[in-house]
Amino acid sequence: MITPELTKYVVLVTGGTRGFGKAVALEFARTGASVVVTHRWGSADEDELLEEFQREGAPTPTIVECDVSDEDANRELLAAIRSRHGKLDVIISNVAFAKVTKELEDLQRQSLELSLRYSAWPVVELVQLTHEVLGRFPRYVVAISSDGGEVCHLGYDFAGAAKATLETLVRYLSVRLKSEGVRVNVLRPGFMDTASSRAVLGDATVDALAGSPLIVDPRQAARACLALCSGWMDAVTGQVIVADGGASLLGPTRFVSAPAALAADPSSGTPQQ
Repeated sequence: MITPELTKYVVLVTGGTRGFGKAVALEFARTGASVVVTHRWGSADEDELLEEFQREGAPTPTIVECDVSDEDANRELLAAIRSRHGKLDVIISNVAFAKVTKELEDLQRQSLELSLRYSAWPVVELVQLTHEVLGRFPRYVVAISSDGGEVCHLGYDFAGAAKATLETLVRYLSVRLKSEGVRVNVLRPGFMDTASSRAVLGDATVDALAGSPLIVDPRQAARACLALCSGWMDAVTGQVIVADGGASLLGPTRFVSAPAALAADPSSGTPQQ
């Protein structure tokens, strides 16, 4: 049971127009919360997205094009939220972007900096700017991560480094914001069939994994995100919550049905919006 207060929340989901971000946005909207979603790179069909929310009987989301790596754009985003809603209760920092690496020579400093700018820093900047623009901190902050900081995935060098940085920043944010009553956590949702996954691993690999215990239902993982902001888990802050259906507990046999996963051909970039 979700607390009634959740229906009064204003929730920001960056990269909330597709993939896991959209699943999270829909889950909050189903409770009656006011949801703001962002997108970039022309990645969203806004009419299609609005129709999807309407089919769910959920409140119409506010859709904003925003480059979360740009401080001015983030300030404008929060000013728009202040103008429309007057407050912001929840930040779900979901956007990630990293250069996929194929060779050792692909490891370039500017690519690392790009990944950190999109995948790690926004969770800090959005919290800071929320306090600056709206006059108070959000009540809940959830940063979406992956196991890439601990497990090496082919081509995932920069994304993994950024996720490790993100999780470290969240721990320190949780300590700094504890006295303000803010809960800051990380959610690792596990492997899902999304545009981002297909950009990293390739269609053949993702298709080969279909039906395997590695695949996570986005809605189930999104509900874990919702639970962290429901009021029922306020004793939890500064933690990494894994919502992968137990896939990370499985041994090497998990790959038996999908050997192609060991021979992926990554593409040039991994947008996660």
